[in-house]
Amino acid sequence: MNRILKLVGTIFLTVAFCFSFMLNGAEAADSKTSKADAKKAMRMFRESILATANDHNQIFHQFFIFILPEFQSELDFKGKITGHSLDVAGSFGLWLTGKDAGIIDVEVPFYIQQNGDTMTLYYQQENKNWAKNSVPVPLAALTDLVTSPTREEVEKEIAMVKDVTVLQDSDKRRTLLVRLDGNKLADEFKINLTDELEKSDNKQNNPAADEIVNKIFGYIDTGIRNADVWYTWTIDKQNHKTGTVVVDLSQIIQESALAALNDPESNLPDEFREILETLAFYSEFKAYTRLLGPEAQTSLTIPQEVIDTAVEDKEPSLDKIDNK
Repeated sequence: MNRILKLVGTIFLTVAFCFSFMLNGAEAADSKTSKADAKKAMRMFRESILATANDHNQIFHQFFIFILPEFQSELDFKGKITGHSLDVAGSFGLWLTGKDAGIIDVEVPFYIQQNGDTMTLYYQQENKNWAKNSVPVPLAALTDLVTSPTREEVEKEIAMVKDVTVLQDSDKRRTLLVRLDGNKLADEFKINLTDELEKSDNKQNNPAADEIVNKIFGYIDTGIRNADVWYTWTIDKQNHKTGTVVVDLSQIIQESALAALNDPESNLPDEFREILETLAFYSEFKAYTRLLGPEAQTSLTIPQEVIDTAVEDKEPSLDKIDNK
């Protein structure tokens, strides 16, 4: 379980790397945009990155939505990053319907406390009791990156960008459409993944399982390289802070699924191929971020009752959470 969570954390860290500075603070760009306009847009992006790169305390509202036919999953939370710590309060929702499954409607309240390399997740079970799961994760690197980026890290962030288009520019705000370089993003993903695997306990590795994991991450690598990854970033020009960020990660999932389908050695069962085809042609995955004021901090406090009554759960599963 811990190894899986580490790998999931690594994926999250890699994706979040490209948008982490946005906390501080569509489609492809028009081919008719002049070189002068493109240089001006890139200069605006660089100025905004440098202006927002050292805001050490951020409180934000984050919303992820993943949609398929007859399936929808939502992750909605508020979070605060301060120095080496991360506090989160939110809920995870899952809606599923189908001829065989009936209707499943799940909503799970949760809290997260992360300090340094250790994260504790508190979540409500089906019996309304609270459980917790504590694991080491690589999120410390993310909080450090957001709150204390070096000049080298800032330049690395800028180098990830393929092109920038100015969608709106007024006295009060500026909205940029930013497209990322898939090859550079995939290279960063591979570096973080390799580092995390080297830190994990390799004594109990299962060669067959490792082969499957390597194939999966190979498909993800291909998906990232082939995807058109973009986000819109709205900046308040009065205080150089982020207003909103909208990230479209749909093509990473779609292209990763296509990579698996196109692998002649995959030997996938028909049922699994059907799932991958649905992911490849119908999936939608977007993230919305909005920076909040200090008044939102009260909603991040974990109730003392939750801390006092939560029981350690080594193997969390959907069977234990609240199914409406």
